[in-house]
Amino acid sequence: MPPYTEHVTRVLTEDREHPGLGTVAVLTFAPPQGEEKRPATLGPRSLEAVTGALETALDRADAGEVRAIALTGTGKVFLAGADLSMFADPSAAAHVPAMTARAHALQVRARTSPVPILAHLNGVALGGGLEMALMADVRTAAPGVRGIGLPETSLGILPGWGGTTLLSSVVGPETAVRMIIEDPARDKQLTAEQAAETGLVDALAADLDAALAEFAALVAAHVDEDGAAGEAWPGRGPALPATGSPEAEALADALDAPHSPAETRREWALRLEAQGAPSAARVIELLQALPGSELPVALEREAEALAALVAGPAAAASLYAAELLRRGKPGRTPVEGAKEIRRVGVAGAGLMASQIAAQLALGLQVPVVMRDLDADIAAKGLAHAREVVAETAARGRIDEATATAIAEGLSVTTDVADLSGCDLVLEAVPEVLRIKQSVFAELEGVLAEDALLVSNTSSLSVGAMAEGLAHPERVVGLHFFNPVAKMPLVEVIHTADTDEATLATGLEVVRRLRKFAVRSADAPGFIVNRLLFRVLGAVLESLDAGADPAEVDASLDALGLPMRPFTLLDLVGLAVADHVGVVLRDELGERFHASEGLQEMAEEKRRFTERSRTAVHAPVSPVVAETFGGGTRRDAPVGDALLERVQDGLAEEIALMLEEGVVERPEQVDLAMILGAGFPRHRGGITPYLDQSGASRRAVGRTFHGSTFTG
Repeated sequence: MPPYTEHVTRVLTEDREHPGLGTVAVLTFAPPQGEEKRPATLGPRSLEAVTGALETALDRADAGEVRAIALTGTGKVFLAGADLSMFADPSAAAHVPAMTARAHALQVRARTSPVPILAHLNGVALGGGLEMALMADVRTAAPGVRGIGLPETSLGILPGWGGTTLLSSVVGPETAVRMIIEDPARDKQLTAEQAAETGLVDALAADLDAALAEFAALVAAHVDEDGAAGEAWPGRGPALPATGSPEAEALADALDAPHSPAETRREWALRLEAQGAPSAARVIELLQALPGSELPVALEREAEALAALVAGPAAAASLYAAELLRRGKPGRTPVEGAKEIRRVGVAGAGLMASQIAAQLALGLQVPVVMRDLDADIAAKGLAHAREVVAETAARGRIDEATATAIAEGLSVTTDVADLSGCDLVLEAVPEVLRIKQSVFAELEGVLAEDALLVSNTSSLSVGAMAEGLAHPERVVGLHFFNPVAKMPLVEVIHTADTDEATLATGLEVVRRLRKFAVRSADAPGFIVNRLLFRVLGAVLESLDAGADPAEVDASLDALGLPMRPFTLLDLVGLAVADHVGVVLRDELGERFHASEGLQEMAEEKRRFTERSRTAVHAPVSPVVAETFGGGTRRDAPVGDALLERVQDGLAEEIALMLEEGVVERPEQVDLAMILGAGFPRHRGGITPYLDQSGASRRAVGRTFHGSTFTG
C-alpha cells in the first residue's frame, strides 16, 4: 500500500457586506485546484487549513473587523468529514490525536466569539464536516441536500471532534443518540428537510445569499444593544446538561430507550461490544458522563475514547470495509462495451421474478414484460411489480409521473413469442436445472441471436443451463438476493463461454440498478451461498451428531452475523436449504454436509425457531430436538469448538475459491459477504476476521492480508 497522499482542502475567504449584518467573513471549503470532482475532506493539512482560516476569522472578529462569520462549501459538498484513506497509513493515522486537540480547541473558542457564526450546508456534511458546522450558532441547508450525519460508529470510531459531546445540546438527547449510534448501523443519513425537523438545521435556504438573509433575521432578534452576539446568543448557553436537570434525565432515558422490542440501546451496545464492536458502548459511556461536566473536560474524555478506538482492531477492520464499499459502489459512467438495452423480458412471474422485474423497470426505465404459463400467476406478478414501483415513489425516490410511466411499461403475457423483441431476458423459474435449460432453449427460438439470456440461479451451473444452445456466449448469471429491493448485491456469473460484450452488459445492468456487482466464475454456490452453506453445514452436522440445539444455535454469536443459524435457515426456507446443501455436497464433496435432519424438517414443513417479538434471538423450537434426537454427545462440537470448526472451514473454502479462480482477490469475497450475508463491517470482511482469529493459518498455513488489511 503506498503511503498516504493528502488532497488538501482549500479554504477560500472573502468579505461580504450585508445590509443586516455588516461585514461578513465568508469561508468556503473547496477541493484542491483542478480536482473539483473530489469532495473536500479533512486530512491533517486540510484540518489545519480549515481551523486556521476559522481562527483567523475569529481573530478579526475580536478586533472588530467583521460582524459575522459564514461557513459554506462548493458544489454538492459542505465538508465530507475525515479523509478515511489516511487511516490505511499508520504514520498518517498517528496525526489523529493532534487533529482532535485542534478541533476541540476551536470548538471551545467558537463559543466565545463576539460575533455570530453561520454554517450553510450547501451539500454533504458528514462526520468531521458536520462537527465543524456544530461550531456555528445558526445552521442552514439547501433544500434537497442529502448526506447529513455522523457515521463514525459504523467505522469503528466515534464522533470525536465535538460531535459526541455537543450534539445532544443542539437536537436533544433522543435525536442525538439515534443519530450517533443507530443511524450509522442502518446506513441512514439525514436530508436537509429532516435536519430541519430535528432542529439540527435552523432554516432551509437555496444558496448562501438566502442563508445570510435567514441568518440576519435570527441575529436581529437576539443581538444586544451594541449589535454583538457574545454570551447573549442563545446557542452560547450551557453546552452540557447540569446534574439532575431535566436535560440530564432526558439523556438517561434516551440511553435506556428500546433499540428494538427485545433490548434497550444500552443492552444492544453491550452486545455489539461483546462481538468486537465497542464504539456504540463508548458513546453511551461518554453521554452518560456528560451531566455536570465542563466542556473542556468532556471533550478530553471524547478525545481519549477516540484515540483508543482508532488504535483498536475494530477501527482498522471497519475502515477497510468502508474503503471496499467506496471502491465497489456503482460507478457514474457506463460499462465499456455494454450493449444497448431497449426492452427486457422476465421468464416467470412469481415473487422473486416480480421483484426483479420491478427493479429492472426502475433502473433501466425501459419496457419490461413478464411471461408465465399460468395467467393468474402472471396477473399477480404484474400487480406486485407495480406495487414495488408505487412504494418507491411513496418513499420519494421517484416522482409520481415517473412512477406512472414505469408502471405502464410493465406488462405480462403467457405467450413466449411476446418476448421476441427483448434485448435481454432473465429467467427466474424454479431452481431445477432441466426447467431452466428448457426455458433457455425455448427463448433461443424466439430471441435475436445477440439478445442476452440471463439466469438468476442461486446455486446451479449457468454453463450447464447453456449446454446445447447455439449461442452459449450470450448467457450470463445475475444472482439477485432476496428481498431484491433492499439487498444491494448482485453476483455476476460468467461461464467459460460468456463473451466480453455479454459480461459487460450484465455489469452495466447492475450498475444502472444502483447495486454492487461482484464477479464470480461459474462454480457451485458462487460466493455467498457457497460460504453460507459451509457454515450451515457445520451447524447441521453438529445437530445430526446429537448436539444440544440451543447450544448449537448460540455457538456462532461471536461472528456477529445479523441472525443466528436457525433463523437464517427458516428465512431461506428449509426445502431450499436442503436442496442447495445437496447440490453443493454433490458438486464439491463431503466437506459440505447434507443433513438428514434438515430433510426431515423440510418434508414435514417444520420451523427451527419460534416467532417472538420480545427475544433478541428467536427461541429454538422443541421440534428440533425431537427431529435430531436431542441430548448432547461429547463428539458433537458446540460453543468455541463449533466456532473454530466454522472459522477453519471458511478459511479453507475461501482459499480453494481463490485457487480455483472463482474469485481473483480476497476483497471480492469480503465485499460479497458484507453485502450479501450481512457479515459485520467491524470485522472488516470475512478474510480479515479469519486472519485475526488465526483460522487462516490453522486451515491453510497463511493469511489472506497484511496486518493493515490492505490486501
